Amino acid sequence: MGGDTSNSAFQPSFEYEGTTGYVKGSDTSRAHAEFEKKRAGAIQERVMNLIMQSAAQGMTSREIEDMTGLLHQTVSSSIRNLELDGYEVVEGVTWRGRVVKLKEKRKGGHPYVARSVARILRESAVLPPNPRRVSYKKKYETLVTGLQGLLDEWEEERTFEVRFDLIARLISEEPPTEDQGLQPSPS
Repeated sequence: MGGDTSNSAFQPSFEYEGTTGYVKGSDTSRAHAEFEKKRAGAIQERVMNLIMQSAAQGMTSREIEDMTGLLHQTVSSSIRNLELDGYEVVEGVTWRGRVVKLKEKRKGGHPYVARSVARILRESAVLPPNPRRVSYKKKYETLVTGLQGLLDEWEEERTFEVRFDLIARLISEEPPTEDQGLQPSPS
């Protein structure tokens, strides 16, 4: 298992800004992501081959870790990138990623199957990927900006219902419209 996959037809999945993932704002995490990118193709290909060989039974992250000796972070990152690669819902039609999570659980983990296997399974047997996370720093900044805007707006005469609606929208992360008083925060 070498780091160079230039002779392989397998194309790795880089679903996080061209990498396998990193903590935004952390130079060391970004540097490690660049290091991981060099070996991601070989690792993802190994993970994908094991999942494909497992057919409809699928494999959990833990099973792959036990079989390969790879660290949990390495395996889970590979699975996550393969799961997101190609996943999309357009006009009610779901396009699956390269691997698909099954609803069942084994020893606390969901098994994953290849997309080609998922196509023949009942829709009720598969799950969509977990939503992509927004960084907590971004959520915090958005919350602070929203609260500051809310405090600025609070000084104006507003009914209890309008104030309650502004707070509810801020908490739900649904941005209030301009006619409701809060200006969108600059991104």
